Amino acid sequence: MIQPVGRYSVRVLGRTVRDGGMLWMASSLSEAGFRVSEAKYLRLVLQSDDSTSDPARENQRPRYAVLVDGDVVIDRRMEQEEETIMVFESTAPWGTEVRFRKLSECTQSLLALKEIQTDGRIEPLEEQGKRIEFIGDSITCGYGVEGKSGLESFSTATENAGKSFAGLITDWMGLESMLTCFSGHGIVSGYTDDPEIRNIGELVPPYYEMVGRNGFVLPSGRTVSEIPWDFSAWQPEKILINLGTNDLSWCRGRDSRKEMYGKQYKEFLKTVRKNNPDAMILCILGIMGTELNEHMVHAVNEYRAETGDTRIHSMTLQEQDAARDGYGSDYHPTEKTQRRLAEKVQAFIQNT
Repeated sequence: MIQPVGRYSVRVLGRTVRDGGMLWMASSLSEAGFRVSEAKYLRLVLQSDDSTSDPARENQRPRYAVLVDGDVVIDRRMEQEEETIMVFESTAPWGTEVRFRKLSECTQSLLALKEIQTDGRIEPLEEQGKRIEFIGDSITCGYGVEGKSGLESFSTATENAGKSFAGLITDWMGLESMLTCFSGHGIVSGYTDDPEIRNIGELVPPYYEMVGRNGFVLPSGRTVSEIPWDFSAWQPEKILINLGTNDLSWCRGRDSRKEMYGKQYKEFLKTVRKNNPDAMILCILGIMGTELNEHMVHAVNEYRAETGDTRIHSMTLQEQDAARDGYGSDYHPTEKTQRRLAEKVQAFIQNT
């Protein structure tokens, strides 16, 4: 998708929305890409949501990266509501490919690309054509992937969607990707500390058809949770769904709850297919717990039988091996675990 940022146009990936004259980046790994030429300098003006003004939300501040010709040259979190970053200064004009990426997830914070400042020329990057959407939870977000142990709590400082299996596959295969993922969210229940309390406030299906999940009020008075997503603007060739890890916290050991998960999973597949009629869909589960694996597979098989849709597959995973690969923050997958998962999923994608 090509979108304006000020007087320039950029190629946009992921779930974003133009509001208040700015390009607000909602989803993990959402991106603005362009080529600058005949330039002696390049600056980007960024706008944060209200997380930067609240000391109590220091661990939620938006994290981003700037890639120049494929190499990360800036990786930091926003500390102020508006910041201007210098990408490069040169004594002689030169050109390069620039990609501005959001590394942290939608539910924690938003940021916007407000302005591009340069004395050169800007052209949007070409669209790559091959497209994939990843639908998931904290695993897809890269939650805690840079954490040093399972005892660490969440922070966007250790969350990096670029190091999740979704981000790795995106880069390895040279794909355009969209990461529709929210930490703690599930199909029938979000994560709950008390299995007697079902967390219906953190479910993926109610937000899948929206730009994102965040309560920050944009300049127009809207939130990304209220703005419908335009599926016609970007249709993926393949979709990967990894949902059930948080449901397990409520369903564990309860057959009736597991059956509810399976039924609602099947209904969610119908929603995904309605909005993406031509995509191949792959459903995976198990990296942080395998108890719902068979119910996910059963839901996929029931969906196939009921609809006649043969463009859907399932793959179960073994639980992460912490003795071999360690834990990230809050016992989430480390980069080693994410890489192993990416290799397995990539092989499956390439053969379907």
